[in-house]
Amino acid sequence: MKFGLKLFLGYFAILGLGIYFFLNSMLLEIKPGLRQSMETALIDTANLLAELVAPKSSDSAIQIDRLKPAVKNTLARPINATIWSHKQAGTELRIYVTNAKGRVIYDSADRDLGADFSKWNDVYLTLKGKYGARSTQEDKQDRFSSVMYIGAPIYTTNNSGHQSLVGVLSVGKSNISVDPFWQVARDNIRSKGLWLLLASALAGALLATWLSLNIHRLVEYANKISRGQNVKTPKVNDPDLSKLATAMEEMRAALDGKEYVEEYTLTLTHEMKSPLTTLKGAAELIGLAEDPTIRDQLATNISQQTERLQALVDQVLALARLENLGQLSNPCQLNLSQIIEDESTQLKIRFDQKGIELQTNLEPVNSISGDRLLLSQAIRNLLENALDFSPHGSLIQIQLRTINHRIELTIEDQGSGIPSYAEDKIWQRFYSLPRPENGQKSTGLGLSFVQQIAQLHQASVTLTNRKNGGVKATITFPLNH
Repeated sequence: MKFGLKLFLGYFAILGLGIYFFLNSMLLEIKPGLRQSMETALIDTANLLAELVAPKSSDSAIQIDRLKPAVKNTLARPINATIWSHKQAGTELRIYVTNAKGRVIYDSADRDLGADFSKWNDVYLTLKGKYGARSTQEDKQDRFSSVMYIGAPIYTTNNSGHQSLVGVLSVGKSNISVDPFWQVARDNIRSKGLWLLLASALAGALLATWLSLNIHRLVEYANKISRGQNVKTPKVNDPDLSKLATAMEEMRAALDGKEYVEEYTLTLTHEMKSPLTTLKGAAELIGLAEDPTIRDQLATNISQQTERLQALVDQVLALARLENLGQLSNPCQLNLSQIIEDESTQLKIRFDQKGIELQTNLEPVNSISGDRLLLSQAIRNLLENALDFSPHGSLIQIQLRTINHRIELTIEDQGSGIPSYAEDKIWQRFYSLPRPENGQKSTGLGLSFVQQIAQLHQASVTLTNRKNGGVKATITFPLNH
């Protein structure tokens, strides 16, 4: 399973569970809250009606006659109200009044007149001077028949202003009456919860994708530098991941520096062994040789090997400077056609000496940003390679054109081509093939030099064998560079 998918599933599981438990706790709180609101309304109603039926004096009775017509007319009154998408057509209340002994003296339902309600909590507690309330399932076969009753004390006041409790007025309302509102609230919460979950899933997917892409860039970067490729530090949009990328770049630079020194030291030492051995032998023999011809030959060998060592050291230093350059310091707009013509002119004597014909096809192309000296050296190296491996009387072709939104420079010769065993080695430092004419090898740094110059110009360079013999060298520059 990919990292991004794991991250998304983990995020979604945690968030989904959190949303589920949060919404579930909200739903558990809604119904009690609605019932508490109903209870508050019933308290106010009961106390208001208790004042309505209170005796005028301590000698008079509870004024039931004031309550009966009002309750009857209220229960018969049609109501056309929509409350939170729930329609109410009438009043659903039950009101009864008991005397001081708990006997029912009025019942709006005409059901329990004369019954003893002194044991019911709404009456019992109210008669004790406490808050009286109860919920009773009136039909034992129907669990939805629960009714909440709230009792309010009925007082009478004597001439001295003292209040006496003479009865209880209770107002009841079915608990199920709050269910429509609870269902609407539940449906709304579930609907919004679903949208919240979908929005969170989308946000989680975007976050997981974003992190996965950034981490993928870092993994790809690590894989490339592990293969020895010279790549730029990837740009990531997270500060912590950016620090990680910088740390990886610093580690790569440190390891490359160590490996670079070790590789160069070993390879340079190996390459210097042959000329140094020749120099040592010639130096030992030149003093013993009596034949002037032999002395001249030994002196020539010393001079050639000294030049070879000098060229080797110069090219190693030049290549090291390029590899540590990182980027061009002062690039400018360059005309590639002019550089090619200049280098071809400087090598005209060598072309003439080998009787090699040079054909150029330089189409007009956009100027590129770069370093003229470095590009001149790269083109010269490729031309000299082509000259070294081209037979007398052959043809070298140079073409410059724009193709597939890129600028392409090709140099083709008619030489022997690249042997199959050397195809994967020609870009290695110090690797060189013997020249057909004399069997001598170069320093083996020319192509590495060209490759580094191409990379500094955001270009690519390839060497491929031609079908009809010879090699085709190609440098491809980005058109907008």
